[in-house]
Order: sequence, then structure tokens, then C-alpha cells
Amino acid sequence: MKRTCPLVLLSLFCFCQYSFSQTQVKGQILDNQKQAFPKATVLLVQASDSSLVKGAIADLEGRFNFEAIAPGAYRIQCQMYGYAPLNSAVFRLEAGTALQELGAFTLEQGSIQLKEGVIVAKRPPFEVKIDRNTVNVANSINDAGGTALDILQRSPGVQVNRLSKTISLVGKEGVVVMINGKISRLPTDAVVQMLQGMNANNIDHIDLIHTPPANFEAEGNAGIINIVLKTTGDEGFNGGYSANIGYGFAEKYGAGTYFNYRKKKINLFGNYDYNYNINPQRFTNYRGVQLGNDFLETATNSRRPFTPTGMHNASLGLDYQISKKTIIGVLGTFFDSHWYMRASNDIVYKKNGLEQAHLLMPNTETNHNRSFTGNVNFTHHFTERASLNVDVDLISYKINNPSQYFVHKIDTAGYAVPQYQLRIGKQTPIRVAVAKADYTYRFNEKLNVEAGAKLTVLHFENDVKVDSLPSGGEWVLMPEYTSLFVLNENVSGAYTSFTAKLSSKTDLKGGLRYEYTNTNLGSKEMPNVVDRHYGSWFPSLFIGHKLSEIQNLHFSYSRRITRPQIRWLAPWLIFSDPTTLQGGNPAVQPSFTNTIAFDYGYKSIHFSVDYSLQDAPVAFVPVVDAKTNRQISRPQNLRNTKVWSANFSFPAHPGKWWDLQCNLYLNHTESNLTIDGRNIQLANVNYGYNVVNTIKLPHHFTLEISGNYNSPGYWGVAKWRATGAANIGIQKDFGEKWGKLRLNASDLFLSTNWFGTTNQPEINLRVNQSFQFAERVVMLSWTNSFGNRKLKSSRERQTGATEEAQRIKG
Repeated sequence: MKRTCPLVLLSLFCFCQYSFSQTQVKGQILDNQKQAFPKATVLLVQASDSSLVKGAIADLEGRFNFEAIAPGAYRIQCQMYGYAPLNSAVFRLEAGTALQELGAFTLEQGSIQLKEGVIVAKRPPFEVKIDRNTVNVANSINDAGGTALDILQRSPGVQVNRLSKTISLVGKEGVVVMINGKISRLPTDAVVQMLQGMNANNIDHIDLIHTPPANFEAEGNAGIINIVLKTTGDEGFNGGYSANIGYGFAEKYGAGTYFNYRKKKINLFGNYDYNYNINPQRFTNYRGVQLGNDFLETATNSRRPFTPTGMHNASLGLDYQISKKTIIGVLGTFFDSHWYMRASNDIVYKKNGLEQAHLLMPNTETNHNRSFTGNVNFTHHFTERASLNVDVDLISYKINNPSQYFVHKIDTAGYAVPQYQLRIGKQTPIRVAVAKADYTYRFNEKLNVEAGAKLTVLHFENDVKVDSLPSGGEWVLMPEYTSLFVLNENVSGAYTSFTAKLSSKTDLKGGLRYEYTNTNLGSKEMPNVVDRHYGSWFPSLFIGHKLSEIQNLHFSYSRRITRPQIRWLAPWLIFSDPTTLQGGNPAVQPSFTNTIAFDYGYKSIHFSVDYSLQDAPVAFVPVVDAKTNRQISRPQNLRNTKVWSANFSFPAHPGKWWDLQCNLYLNHTESNLTIDGRNIQLANVNYGYNVVNTIKLPHHFTLEISGNYNSPGYWGVAKWRATGAANIGIQKDFGEKWGKLRLNASDLFLSTNWFGTTNQPEINLRVNQSFQFAERVVMLSWTNSFGNRKLKSSRERQTGATEEAQRIKG
């Protein structure tokens, strides 16, 4: 594969033709004084029904540009505060036209204040685009009052494993999570916890980016999940707010707000949300070990009735327009999550079916995560064709994760006799600095070029201290489990990419990125446990061709990397019970993935197929020592994983009052690995679907019925049962003044619990696990907006650290 990929890539660059679009549409917005109207929001809509095709923000000269527009009849719409709404005459795009110049549109002064919300563009639940799928959250009834993690769990091709706290996309692990285009370099479990507390009412949409282009960092074998929060803006002050309350097995509630203030050259914006959730859980772990003629069994049953989580998430930013060509901005974000668990653990040891020992182990655990991020952003337009964007970010993140275990032995009379206590302290401070610059130049209407560079410097400490207190004794340090490891890493990268129109029907986008990584991990006692220095090239290619006015074909190729998550590398150990542990592995290597994908579109119907080869993917593999009956799960590189994936998406309209959106997927996964010198192959076909039914009822009521299903499949070496959920909700729209009230019920059949089995008797590996957290949650949610509810929005920002937080969280 390594030898053939460059040849294939070179052939594709030389011989393939690609089309993202058919026609480019350009124009300009002027005010009533015939002066340029900067930052106006412009909509391109279908002439037949005014349904939204694309939206754009005019530049500082009032110019707007729509690319990839198919032939057809359209209108331009624009509404700004203090001006009469613009609804242009119908214009038609003919096949074979590369550029359509519309000229200037003038906004006339309004004699009275415009009624808010005149222009309404309804978006479907799912949108399939050339390089991504988009899940539109803002208008979803069943997503109201939920969390970002709930939405991902229902999204096409996304699987969330709450037991291992990992996320996969189209059957592949190694997902990078971004918030408003900003990567969170946090440990994966911290990312999952953050998403579990993020209020869905503040989310506009989620992009599932399967093949990111070269201007994105190469991190993430499976691609990128970008969560875009709600924003708004116009002259004056405006925004929105929401509140929700619900109950499953315990209470849940939350609230949030976002705002934007724009006055002449100043734009102030921000958001805040709080979410509280108690989610009772049950965790089980069973293993069977053959030791000579004896069969040893260990069964752990952990009940966690009280697991409250409180989360604060806030951001505040300011943009200042120095001149017509230059904007400088600052942005700060704050995140605080406090999770507490009180559990009762019951452990039974058996030998040849007879009970040998019975332990009772209550424990408590706290996970307090807090982060601060600061960003300075500079954007300058040299000319209409050339622009420069510079970002500098500083990130401070701290995890405090203490836990305590009280071990009792159940005697023959059934009484709990204290044995010892374990006290574990774990603190993880993380510091990240990021600087990046991107330069864009448009040679002409057929060729755009972009280039940039980025530097990321990271400092990470993993301070673990374990003490033991025998019954009637004193606390004693356990040095075999105590350590302080420090990781220093820097990743420097540079890229160049271009977009070219080869013909009226064919476009091409190509890019090449290079990244060099220095990683050093060690402690005072064990320096240079990891000391790596390596560079890699990451090409990407996108080709599209229009077959007819209603058919198009796309091709893409990309190479990506997943570096080991920081906490995976440190040689730490944590306890689930006295003989069941999880730890790190300094030997874990980075994983590389090559992916090719084809997509065919017919009107609103899309079919895609892709193939990826992952070299050395990482999975947690349980290993059991038969002599000590101790199970340790550590991250380990598999040899490779091959994934074939097919996706089919289509809308349907059974009636004028009924809209249906359906997404189906089918994956074939083959993983090859070596455990204890034995070669093992795990192969599986899994499939699933997401369906959303939206039914319009009288008196401004809307009913939504949705469901998703994921068939059994492998996660690492464990095979998990099928999961899914059925949801129903109803919405009442009270109009512009009072907003929307939504009532929904999720996971009606409690079908999102995880049950997994690892059965490899030839290497003495028999492990069954479950993580039962499903709740039938009834949620009442209210959303509303305030101020000038117009279309002009605050400047979209993507900071330099957008791609940095995932590895810290993972």
C-alpha cells in the first residue's frame, strides 16, 4: 500500500477530472446610498418554493459568492435591520455556464421597522455534502433538552461507546471532536464527559467530516466531528435563550443563552450554558481463566445509583474592525465539569464453580475538569483576491480525579469484615500553545490557492499517587502504582492546497500537508520512556463531475494520522476492583489511515462507498494473568484494520404534512492483531439506520418521531450487542414573541445499554462486560430569541487551537 499510494495519487492528479459545482454565482449588496453594504447575509433560494440552497456573508465590499450551484431557477434574498426585505427577480442558470454575474442589488430604506423573522429557510434533519454530512440540531424536537453526546449517538454512522468513552465514525475509531471549528486536545474520556454535559439547545448543527482537506490538521483517522453552536448578530443587541427540565431514573435540568452586540466597528459576542444530570448506572465484568485443571471465575457487579454531573460552558469574544480590510479579535472560553460517583461493588471469586471468596467494595470517585482558552485572531484582506489569517492560542486544562475504595470480605456468616482501603489521587495539568497562519490567493475565477503553517507545543503531567490502609494500620504508599510522568510534545506542520475548475462540469481540489512530531515522555526515575521524532506527508484529493442537471459524482482520497492519546503513553494503573485494572502503554505507536471514497447524487438522493486501510490502529485489549487471576486492559496497536462502508441517504414526502429523512449504512470490518504470539482475525458486518419523521399538525403543532439502530459489531477485540433508540416529541410554536415549547421522550425501549463479549479461549481470554446507563427520559424544553432577529451574523471564527484539544481529552 505504501508503494502504490503515491502512484495512484499521481495518476489521479494527472488523469482525473473533478466537479464540486457547475456554476459560480456572484453579486454585490449596496445600501440606499449606493455604498457597499459589508457583512450582509445573502440567501440563494429556489424560485419555485423559496427553499434555501446556500447562504453567504458578504465581504467588506458587499460582494457575495456562491459556488457549486446546479442549473435551475433561483432568487436572491436579503433582509437587514432598517431596510426593506430584498427578494430579487427570478434568474436562471444554464448548464455549461461557469460564472453568472448578477451585478448589484440595492437595499431600500424601510419606512417602518421590519417584522422579525420574515425570511425563513427550513433545513432538513440531515444534509449530505461532498466532504461531510450535516446533522441540523436547532429545529429538532427530539434533540431539545438533550446533550451533544445524545445527538451524536443518534447521528448517521456515529457510535458512542460510553464504557470505553470513545467515539467511532463509519466503523473507524480515531475521531477528532471540534467545537466551532476548534479542536479540544483533551483526553477522550474528558471529551465524552464534556459532550455529555453540553446542552443541545445551544447547538445549531453538527458536521461529520469524513475526508478533511489539507488545511485541517492530519490528526484523526476516522475524520472530524465539528459541533457548531448557535450564533446571531445584527446592528444592536440580540441573541437567544433556553431552559429545560426532565426526568428519567433521576432529575435533569439545564439552561443556556447566547448573544451578539454589533455597533459600527465593534462586535461583542458570547454564550453560556449549564447542564445538570443524574444518570444511575450499572457496570458488570466477568472473566473466566483456565489454570491447569482448574477454571477460575471472577464476577464484578458495580451499582452506581448516584452519579451527578454539573457542567458550565462559556465563551466571550470581541472583534474590532481596524479598517475596511483588517479585523482583530480576541476570544476566551471556560469549561468546568464536576462529576461524582458513589458505587457499591460486589466481587465473587469461584474455582471450578465453587465460591472461594466474596468481597464487598464501596467506592467513591470525583472527576473535576476545568479549562481556560485564550485566542487572538488577525485577518487582513490585501486585495479582493488575497487574504491572511493569523491565530495564537493558549490553553490551560486541569483534571483532578481522586477515588477511594473500601474493601470488605464477606465471612461465612454473611458479615462484611473490613480488610483495607485504597486511596488514589490523580492530577493532570495540561498546557498547550498554538500558532498558525493561513494565506489565500485567488488567481482567477478558475484557480484558488491556499497555504499555511502551524506549530503546537504541549506540556502534560500525569501525577498518580496510590496509598493503602490495612485494617487497624496506617496509610502506606504503594510505589508500584505511584508515578509522576511528564510529556513534552511539539507538532509543526505546513500545507498547500488548490481549487481548480477544469471545465464547466468538472472541478478539482488537491492538497499536501507535512507534519513533524517530537514526543518525549519520562519521569525522574524513568527518563525517556518515549522519545520519538518522525515526519509524515498527508495528501488529499477531491474530484467531482456533473453527469447531468440532476446527477453528480464525487471522488476523494486522504491520508491521516492518529497519534496516541497522551494518557495512553504513561505507565499508569487504575482499579475497577482489586484484580481488574486498566493502564497505559508507552509502546503504543501512531496509526495511519488511507481512505478513498466515491459518492453519487441524484437530486436529494445520495449513495456513497468508501474503503480505508488503518495501519496499527489502537484498541484497549484485556490480558489476563492466569497465575494471579489479574486482568489488565491496556492500549495496544493492532496490525491493521480494513473497513468497507456504504451509505444511502434519501428524503421522502408521503404527504404535504409529512416529511421523512432516512440514512442507512453498511460496514464490513476486518481487524488483524497479535496477542501472546498468536495471530487473530476479527471480521464482522454491521449495519444501521437513522430515520426522522416530521409531521405538521394544526394550530402550529409539529410531531417528530425518530429512531436509530446499530447492529452488533466489534469495538477493539470485544463484540458488542446491537443498540438503538426510539424517540418521540411534539412542539408548539407560539410565534416570534414567545418562542417554542417542546416535549419529548427519548430511548422509549431502554435499548442503548452496552453488552460486550471477548471470547478467545485459545489465549485464555474470556471476558464479558456491560455498561447499563439507559434511561427513558421525558424532557420539557423552551427556546426563544430576543433583540433584532435578522440574518446578519457575527464573524465566523476558527482559532488556531481548534484541532488541539482532542488528544488531551482522549
